Amino acid sequence: MIPLTTMKNALLIFLCMAMLLPEENANAQTDNTQIMKDAQAALAAGDFEKAFARYHAAANDDKNALAQFSLGLFYQNGWGRTVDKAIACQWFEKAAQGGIPTAQHLTGICFEEGMHRPADPAAAANWFQKAAQVGHTHSYCHLGNLYMTGKGFPKDPIKALELCHPAAQQGAIPAQIWMGKFYLQGDATIQDIQKAYRWFEAAAQKQSPEAFYYLGIIMDKGLSPGHTPQKARQMFEQAAVLKYVPAYFQTGKHFFDAKPDSATNQLSAENLAKAYVWLSATVQRSENPEEIHAAKEMLQQILAVMPATWLAELDHKVAQHLLENH
Repeated sequence: MIPLTTMKNALLIFLCMAMLLPEENANAQTDNTQIMKDAQAALAAGDFEKAFARYHAAANDDKNALAQFSLGLFYQNGWGRTVDKAIACQWFEKAAQGGIPTAQHLTGICFEEGMHRPADPAAAANWFQKAAQVGHTHSYCHLGNLYMTGKGFPKDPIKALELCHPAAQQGAIPAQIWMGKFYLQGDATIQDIQKAYRWFEAAAQKQSPEAFYYLGIIMDKGLSPGHTPQKARQMFEQAAVLKYVPAYFQTGKHFFDAKPDSATNQLSAENLAKAYVWLSATVQRSENPEEIHAAKEMLQQILAVMPATWLAELDHKVAQHLLENH
């Protein structure tokens, strides 16, 4: 059975996409025929095979850009099939040519990373520009990153900030994250930890899991005075609870490394249990081999001291969290 969260997310995607269609192309791209209605109804019901077949028919027969974009999402997210980023990018590019702004943005990423064609920064910049001009404003930050890194363009950190700042100032969470990363990890000439912190904090106030993660990174490295290891751990845990997979390992590690109970010189029951939960999630979801190896070693130490009677309940918590994540 498909989790309800997945269906809600799918429906939200389609609502957002409809809002992002360029006004002049909206009538041409919004297909109200029965085949599209059937496809969306099937997707909402969790019938991925039926939904895929309907979208595929609309994409091929009517050249429907929304259907083409939807097929890209199937391959990107693994809805009823194996994740295949190259095929996802092929469909995103077709939808981008049909005027779907989100598809134009994703096509830019495809060209930037060389997913379905050889990496082409100029083509990536072109698609980011197109998406940004029709309302996908944080695409300017991706364009800015090409200038920040000098990938295919003369390196220009100031231009990168100028491109991204307006969208961040207007409250776009992805743009605020980009501004934070530019100031934290960008060219040495513009690095500013306090500015990075403020941008991540602005995004965290809107419950951005990635923002909580980066606040944890800043606090953990002691780059922001006055923050304790416990505060960093709280940031990582908040990101993990909100399904940000890179935070799983940091959260588990910080609970594993927490100060022992003074009476027993062992981790408290709460910290031991949380370390087990988040390190187990790391093993099952991380794509970082070093993290997975380290998590397994910590889990072995935890299992040596943790009561076996805890396992069933904790494993259920891990499974429930990961189930809700898909």
